Amino acid sequence: MLLPNTISISRKSPVAVYLQISNAIINKIQDGTLKPGGKMPSTRELSVMLKVHRKTAVSAYVELEAQGWIFSDSTVGTFVNTRLPEVKPQKWNTTEQNTGDLNSTGYTLKINTSIKTPSITYRELTGFHDGPDVRLVPISQLARTYKGLISRKAWLYNLSYVDVQGNPDLRLVLSEHLNSTRGLQTTAENIFISRGSQMGIYLAARVLVAPGDNVIVGAVNYYYADKTLIACGARLLRVKVDDDGINVDEVEGLCKKKKIRAIYITSHHHYPTTVTLSASKRMRLLALAEQYKFAIIEDDYDYDFHYDSNPILPLASADKHGMVIYIGTLSKTVAPSLRIGYVAAPKNLIDEFSKLRQIIDVQGDPFMEKAVAELFTFGEMRRHMKKALKEYHQRRDFACTLLKDKLGDVIDFKVPEGGLAIWSQFDKKVPLGELSEKLRRKGIILSSGLIHDPEGKKLNCTRLGFGWMNSKETEQAVKIMHDTIRKST
Repeated sequence: MLLPNTISISRKSPVAVYLQISNAIINKIQDGTLKPGGKMPSTRELSVMLKVHRKTAVSAYVELEAQGWIFSDSTVGTFVNTRLPEVKPQKWNTTEQNTGDLNSTGYTLKINTSIKTPSITYRELTGFHDGPDVRLVPISQLARTYKGLISRKAWLYNLSYVDVQGNPDLRLVLSEHLNSTRGLQTTAENIFISRGSQMGIYLAARVLVAPGDNVIVGAVNYYYADKTLIACGARLLRVKVDDDGINVDEVEGLCKKKKIRAIYITSHHHYPTTVTLSASKRMRLLALAEQYKFAIIEDDYDYDFHYDSNPILPLASADKHGMVIYIGTLSKTVAPSLRIGYVAAPKNLIDEFSKLRQIIDVQGDPFMEKAVAELFTFGEMRRHMKKALKEYHQRRDFACTLLKDKLGDVIDFKVPEGGLAIWSQFDKKVPLGELSEKLRRKGIILSSGLIHDPEGKKLNCTRLGFGWMNSKETEQAVKIMHDTIRKST
């Protein structure tokens, strides 16, 4: 017979009391405490034991019988269903009781050791975060537009399934935006709206790469692009990166020796070093792609932030033969949480992206996509970009001046022409891993840079994000880093 102390009831729980009782009894059947054929207390006895109304006990038994866990006989009583398999009761560990938490699977699981475990972002702390300052987001305009859309009855169909390729209005305004600012020649049919640029990279790799295909990347490269390509079966061939981008001579040499399927580049501001791929290298690379028939995955994640001159047009602007897959994002331009990226490519490739998306995500956020489209249409997005560009330019100059003045003897860097971070080489006497941990304990975030290290090498380099902090915050962060380093060296 069921003991009353095996069932606990919470009057504050949103779950009805009768369901709490029935669920507890189910658990006791599943763990073997109650065996098939075992007699259950009557509803009257159960109500007295648990101090609940008899109707509650009756409701619990009705639920259990409906689900097939028990059966009742009006003459002899209520019993656990005899058709259930018998479960051997598990012994309680007196020193470490089961709390119900699931920490590991009961079956063999292949552990992925090639991709790092997601780290805590510590976004509640200030510091050298690599990304935009979300305080600059035109939040009132975005919120007003989003609220207006979701309150329109004519737009309620967007709460259902919609276009897998993305909101058509956003695709149209992005096509026009890319054509006017980057020299592309697209239509809305050439635009695919993704959940950030990372999805675009994944879809490109998944569609293009077969196991064993050769893909060229920089010797130092964007970590998650590398891991995405490898996960899709690519064999990565690494080429050097110098002050004006990847070494195209090495690319050509590889093309002469091996069949190349694709090359991944961050042409505008190489990730992580921030250098810009020169115009001459761009044209040569495009010519090689046409000659050797490989795809160029051009990840232009922060084109909108270029400070010292007009940005060089992307390779996609000169592409006449459909060789370039152009990937961009609004995560840096506006905010990461928007999760709006885009891919500009020939329509047949966009069609393949749309097919593949159906099995991983189905669609994005149609209301947010439409809201962003309206911000473009009404000029709010352009005003935000202009304002943010000016602000980040000032922050870059301030941060670089301060770092050279206070820490120029232990940090070597070139002032980046664009982007939101400074690629910095630290003196070997300042181990970045230790410094990162010490600063975090003092409330300042600094990446250890380990994610950028090529296999078998320790660069002791990292990206110092300057976009996240205003001048006062930057001054404080540099001071704390300065004091920490001086005490350690």
